[in-house]
Amino acid sequence: MFVVEEVETFLAIARSGSLAQAARIVHTSQSTVSYRLERLEKRLGRRLVLRARGAKGIGLTAAGERYRELAEQWERLVGEAARIREAPDAALAIGGADAISIYVFDSLVGELRTRLPQLRLTLESGRSTALCDRVVAGHLDVAFVFYEPVHTDLRVRPLARYPMLAAVNSPSMDDEYRDITGALPLSALSRSNEIYLPWGPDYDLWRERNLLREPVHTVTMVHTLPPLLRTPDCWTVAPSFMADDLKARTGCRVVPLRDGPPDRTIYWVEHKRRRADNATALRALEDLLTRR
Repeated sequence: MFVVEEVETFLAIARSGSLAQAARIVHTSQSTVSYRLERLEKRLGRRLVLRARGAKGIGLTAAGERYRELAEQWERLVGEAARIREAPDAALAIGGADAISIYVFDSLVGELRTRLPQLRLTLESGRSTALCDRVVAGHLDVAFVFYEPVHTDLRVRPLARYPMLAAVNSPSMDDEYRDITGALPLSALSRSNEIYLPWGPDYDLWRERNLLREPVHTVTMVHTLPPLLRTPDCWTVAPSFMADDLKARTGCRVVPLRDGPPDRTIYWVEHKRRRADNATALRALEDLLTRR
């Protein structure tokens, strides 16, 4: 007998190799994950998961590997049966990190709807790690994120790289600070007026190397950046695809930084087993992206 919550939880454990990660994927507590696994093992009368104290990850027993095959077959059959009830129109679930959702999805989604007017879209915004978990679990068809995840069930490829620029609310800043290339040295900016956004570990490392340790202002979601950036002499660092909007909304100047942080790369993340019913929509999305 297959119990939905047990099967979903077991597959999350098998795919992530971690009870804690599985709990995040199925949106429940780690204790509930453990309880469901124990209940499943009791029902089957066989141990499915190897859990060694102090081990970094978990593995499957021979019975667990066999059950995973059956569970994945069941998962595919349930999905196919559910799609019988759906309308014939194609559906696509897309996720994007906060800045990508705001600054890239706008035109991309419009072009996709023009090409496939009957396409039913689901759009999600969130943190890169959570979005990748959603792809692994099958809740998203594709996600656009700022880091390259490593997972056996994911296919990942870079889409585009964007230089990181300084957005400075100081119209009177003397251009003598800028070099022949137009780049601004970090020393020309007041460290006490930095607005920090968490762009990733490599960005944080660049800040540490430049002794930017405790910013006065912190913004975790880019849509809350403009009100702070309108404050005189405040500044931040952001990908170039945000430049035009920030200039229009805040009146700031956007200039390259001398020895600035690493470029931001947007990655395409999808499950290795692409569903047949959304293949056309994914190909159309890929085509639109290659034309940019």
